[in-house]
Amino acid sequence: MREDLAGLHRPWVRDIAWLLHAADMTSVDRSPPAERYAGKPTLETLGLGDDGRRRAWLAAQEPMEATFQARLGQRGRARLGFYHEALWQWILSHAPRTRLLGHNVALREGSQTRGELDLLFAHRLPHTVALPPVPHHAELAIKFFLGLATGPGDSRAKGRWIGIGSFDSLAIKTHRLRQHQLPMGHSTPARAHLAALMPAPASKASTPPLQQHVIMPGCLYHPWNQRLALPNGSDESVLQGLWCRHAEWPRLAAALPTGTRAAILQKPHWLATQFEPQLTLDTLGEALAAHFARQLAPVHCRLTLPDERSARLFVVKNAWPPMIPLTPDHLEAKR
Repeated sequence: MREDLAGLHRPWVRDIAWLLHAADMTSVDRSPPAERYAGKPTLETLGLGDDGRRRAWLAAQEPMEATFQARLGQRGRARLGFYHEALWQWILSHAPRTRLLGHNVALREGSQTRGELDLLFAHRLPHTVALPPVPHHAELAIKFFLGLATGPGDSRAKGRWIGIGSFDSLAIKTHRLRQHQLPMGHSTPARAHLAALMPAPASKASTPPLQQHVIMPGCLYHPWNQRLALPNGSDESVLQGLWCRHAEWPRLAAALPTGTRAAILQKPHWLATQFEPQLTLDTLGEALAAHFARQLAPVHCRLTLPDERSARLFVVKNAWPPMIPLTPDHLEAKR
């Protein structure tokens, strides 16, 4: 990824480069779990598998800053989820081998909205009536979950990885994807919408089945002084970081090598390395003290060691977490 970022100056293009390489946080089993949903489109699917072609394509996006910002809008500049959606809409619209068919497609039956499809896309390849294009449906999420040493389930339970607001968890998100969001792609309104988008096949037998994807990059954060087992469905390819409570920061800072630098990350640019101001650990400690004296929101940082290795860090309030969200199994049991 470092070679792809070299020479890129626009933060959103650097974030696209990050997304092209970032591993999905977890896999999502179908229900019943006979197989898993596909993950993000591969570089080869996008037509960006060749290093030289991909870097040339990334560089070609930089002059389109005004077009992207107009599409992003104010909402996307403030909310990481909307920003992530806009980046994938851009990728699928502009990559050499894909075309975007629709995004945020509202599914209605009569006057009632049943749900929404995040992305519909197809390959940008020659097709015929006998060989129509394969439709693809992708659901998007970008998540940053902090791991708990104790909590619901066993050491690999997804319910032990929770959001910084303590309302969400990896267990809740994957359950919602599997039970609601992905099945909506096979609903009657979704089939009607796809039929209107795609050319009619020569026969029902040649109708290609809908291919479904879960695109969910992000980061899993271990307690600063304890490495946890990764949750079920995740492997070592997932981006991992650390978290600590504010009161624990002095001990963590003392354990870091002399010369370690820090940067405070600002939404929505939590993805690729940007050109953030570099702070000493002492300066970061002062900034954290000032921050938590007036508010309790977490602080997202990037630590860079003297050998240029880096790690993400969330610093949270001392009373975090205020609660642990119930897992879907517990919610079902309470009904």
